[in-house]
Amino acid sequence: MQLPTLECPYLPSVHPAADEIHEMTVKWAQAMGLARNPVHIEALRDSQVGHLLARIFPATADMIALQVAVDWTTLFCCLDDRLEQIHGAVLVAAYLRSLLGVFRDGAHPQLIDPFSQAFSDLRERMLDLRVPNWIPRFSACVERLFDAFVDEARYRAAGEVPAFASHSKIRQITVGLHTGFLLSELTEHIFLPPDVLEHESVRALERSASTIVGLANDIYTVEKEMAKGEVNNTVLVLMHEDGLSFADALDRTVQLHNIEMREFSRLVTDLPTFDEDTDHQLRRYVEVLIAFISGHDDWARTTGRYNPPPGDGSAVR
Repeated sequence: MQLPTLECPYLPSVHPAADEIHEMTVKWAQAMGLARNPVHIEALRDSQVGHLLARIFPATADMIALQVAVDWTTLFCCLDDRLEQIHGAVLVAAYLRSLLGVFRDGAHPQLIDPFSQAFSDLRERMLDLRVPNWIPRFSACVERLFDAFVDEARYRAAGEVPAFASHSKIRQITVGLHTGFLLSELTEHIFLPPDVLEHESVRALERSASTIVGLANDIYTVEKEMAKGEVNNTVLVLMHEDGLSFADALDRTVQLHNIEMREFSRLVTDLPTFDEDTDHQLRRYVEVLIAFISGHDDWARTTGRYNPPPGDGSAVR
C-alpha cells in the first residue's frame, strides 16, 4: 500500500541529539529486558522511537527529562505489542493492574518481568525530576490508558469489530498522547494552572490532537494489523460498519483525518486568553500539541515500527 498524503499545515523540527537519545533508549530497553535477542534489538533500533520524541520536543535543553520521555515512549510501544500477545481481556486487566501498582504505588511487583522492572525504573527517575504531584496525575492518565487497552482486548479476544463510535473513544486514549502531553511538564517545564488545563478549549485541543494522530496511526498500520487479525483500526471498523471496500474505507479515514486537522487549526485560532504569563505558557503547550501531530506524521513515514522489513513479523516486542 502506498501511504496516502495527509493534510498537515505544520512543519516538524528535529532535536540535534536524536541519534544519541535513540541509541540510549535501545540500550535501556536491553538493560530492562524488553529487547533480549538480536532480532528484537534490531527491530527496536529500526523503530526510531528516539527520533519521534526528537520531533515532539525538538528544542528541549533538559536532556535527563528528554531521555525519560523517550524511554517512556519505548515502554509504551513495547507494552502495546506485548498486550496483543496476551489472550483474553481478564488476563490483560490483571497484568495491567500489577504494572499500575508498581508505577503508581511503588508496590513490589507481583510478577518479576521486564515490564515491571521498566515501570519501576521510570517511576524512580520521574520522581527524581521533582515536579510536585506529577506521579499521581501521570498515574491517573496511565490508568485511563490501561482501561482503554482492556476495552481493546475485549474486542480482540472476541474477534469482534467495534462500532465506530466506541472505537473512536477508545482510540483517542490508546494512541497514548495524553500521557505524552503530561511529559511536557518534565521536558519543557510548562506549568499551566488546573483551571486552564481543565478549560474546555484546551481539552478540545488535546482531544483533537489525539484523534488526528490516532487516525494517522490507523492509516499507516492498517496493512500490518490486517495481517495480524487486529480488529481495532478505524479503516477496518469503517469497512465492517458501512460495508465499504478497503480502498473506500481508507479514503474515508483520510477524509476524517483531514477534517479533524482543520478543526484543530480552528481551535488553535480560537483559544481564549487569560493573563500574560498563562497565555505564554499556553502558547508553548499548544506548540507541543502541534509537534505531536507534525512529528508523528514525519516520523511515521520512516519508522520500521510501521514498515517492518520483509519477513519480520513485528517491529517491537
